Parts: sequence; C-alpha cells; structure tokens
Amino acid sequence: DYATLCKRINKFKHLFLSKGMKKGDNISIGTLTANTNMIACHFAAWELGIKTFLVNNVILSGDTDFYIKGLKHLMYALDKTCTDIRADVIHDFNMPIDPKNSGGLTRMDLKNGLYKKILDAFPPNMSQIMTMEEVAPMPGTDIQPWEVSPEDNCIQYSEDLAKIKVVSQAWWPKLLSHEQIIDSVQKYLPNFTQDRIALSRALHHDFCIDYYFLPALMTATKIYDINVMDYTDRKDEQQILNFMVDYVNQQIEEKKIERVLVPDYITYDYMKNKKTKPFSNEVIFNIGKEIVKTH
Repeated sequence: DYATLCKRINKFKHLFLSKGMKKGDNISIGTLTANTNMIACHFAAWELGIKTFLVNNVILSGDTDFYIKGLKHLMYALDKTCTDIRADVIHDFNMPIDPKNSGGLTRMDLKNGLYKKILDAFPPNMSQIMTMEEVAPMPGTDIQPWEVSPEDNCIQYSEDLAKIKVVSQAWWPKLLSHEQIIDSVQKYLPNFTQDRIALSRALHHDFCIDYYFLPALMTATKIYDINVMDYTDRKDEQQILNFMVDYVNQQIEEKKIERVLVPDYITYDYMKNKKTKPFSNEVIFNIGKEIVKTH
C-alpha cells in the first residue's frame, strides 16, 4: 500500500544520506526483480536529486564481458581524472534466485557470474557498494524531498555503451530529466486500463520505465511482484527456470493478474507451453512495447 511504500522510500533516503550521498550524485540499483525495494530505491534517489543508472539490454545479453570491460574502462578513467564524481551501487545479488532457495544458488551465480563482474567494474575510490539489507535499521520517518526541478536529470542510460567497438572507445551515458520521462510516459497511459498488474522485470529491461513501470504504478489498484526470468539453455539454471515459470503461471492464475512484462517471445512461448490449462481471465503480455493478449 501507499503508506508502506512511502515508509520504505524514506528508509532508503536515510540510508543514502547516511552514506554521504547528495543531489547530483549517481547510483546503480542492481536487482533482478521489481519488488518494493527496487521501487523504493528509485524513488528515494529521484526525490533526493540523485540520478539512477540504467543498463542497456544489449550489455546483459550480448558479449557481456566486452561491454563490462568498456564500462570498467570508463569508470576507472573517471576515477583518475574526476575527484568530485560519485557512482555508488546498491544491490541484492546475494539473494537466492527463487523464493524457496530450492537450488541453493544466489543471483551472483547467474549468467556465469555476470553480476559480480558488473560490481567489480566500479572503482572503490569513487563507489560505495551497498546491499539492500543495509536499509533494515534505517528509520522510516519522513524526509522532505530536496529541491528537484522538472529539468533536473534523473536517469543515466548506457545506450552508447552498446555501440562501442573497442574497450577503450569513449562513450557517455544518455541523460534524461524528470520532465522528459513524464512526457514519454503520457503516451502509454491510455493503454493501461487493467487493475491488477505484475511488475515482473527490473527497470534495466529494455528501458521499460516509460512504457510499463511508471504507467503500471500510476494506474493499477493492485501491483504484484513476480519475477519473469530470461530463458536460458544453461543446465545449471534450467531447474530454477522451470520452477520460476511454473510459479509465475500459478501466480497469474491465482491472483487474476491482468498484465505482465516478459523479456522476449522465447520466454513468452516457454511460459505458454508450460501451462496445463488456459488462464481463467484475459492476460495482456508486454513483449517489450508490443502487446499480446492471451487466455
């Protein structure tokens, strides 16, 4: 509910301030799920005037080692030349992959240790690495937002990192203001008429902030946290994938969820083939910005 979310936002604001963060700083929010912590982290940062860093999907699905080296090259170059830049990280990659920890794996184990490599790309001199657990002892008392204007930047998007040809090639995150994001959201709001919507992918997925994440929060009466994993052929992740797909299909049916964001058609078809019977209500699947209706 709204009161609980506001309290959680305040707890993250207290955490960020306790770490010395200030307006104009930058933070990467590392999580694979769109749960309350992810939502609260982003809004806490935005209310304090801190920019959140979103990763381009290509970086997470293509030649990941190459792009991480490109990210690391930029970060360490900035560390040597710019003493006034902060680029902190908060993550939950130490959490189990599935709700029951059935496979004993954490999110650090996914994709050949991809997420640990991302954390290692941030220089210790300019970056503090925080975990979501650190928010637990923080007070939930209200902190009034800092003076943030519509023109202030709130997002850094690594769009150009996906375009580099060599690790040392110069690139810079695309900056987007509060005003630009809200203007873009307005285009998608009329299509959001469902009451029960799943936040099933983190904001790093296909820059879904404008066409799914914010419209869902602004229109739905009930929001559900269910994690739709990327399809994988890796044998050590197949058991977890099968469990999570069955769990998501079950939650859609039990909670009568009306809208879900999935990463691609491969995952959508896999979910569809794993079902034993049709959903009892119409479900809209967002495959990126494309909409597929199913029963």
